[in-house]
Amino acid sequence: LCTKYGVSGYPTLKYFSPSTSKDGDAYEDARDLKAMNKFIKRASKKPCVPATGENCDKKDNAYLEEIKDMSVETLKEHQEKMQKELDDLEAEQKAAADLFEKQKEVAMATMKKQEELKKSLSKLKGKTSYKLAILKAKSGGKDEL
Repeated sequence: LCTKYGVSGYPTLKYFSPSTSKDGDAYEDARDLKAMNKFIKRASKKPCVPATGENCDKKDNAYLEEIKDMSVETLKEHQEKMQKELDDLEAEQKAAADLFEKQKEVAMATMKKQEELKKSLSKLKGKTSYKLAILKAKSGGKDEL
């Protein structure tokens, strides 16, 4: 089920609505009650119908007022520009997330290697420290350790 819906980490929250992809969209905002409540209200709101004003809130109406005199061509240009900006930022965010995952894997492997080396060093010190002390004492002309 997780693979089917693109869930690869914990905790992942996904939501599904007519406007999301078939795999749903990940909830990526803050995990506090205020932020989640705001998101749920926004996500569950019926879409604004520009032709009739149905389901349009103050924000929707303000934007409709702003664009009311634009030509269809200008509206399409604005739409394409906004979509490109969203797509570019999503791609950048995904690349950063992928890089983080790779770096996390490298960091975990490095940490494991460091722990292994630390254990090996401890064992080697235990086996050789007394011999080193003897060799230093003997090579330096000292009769005592």
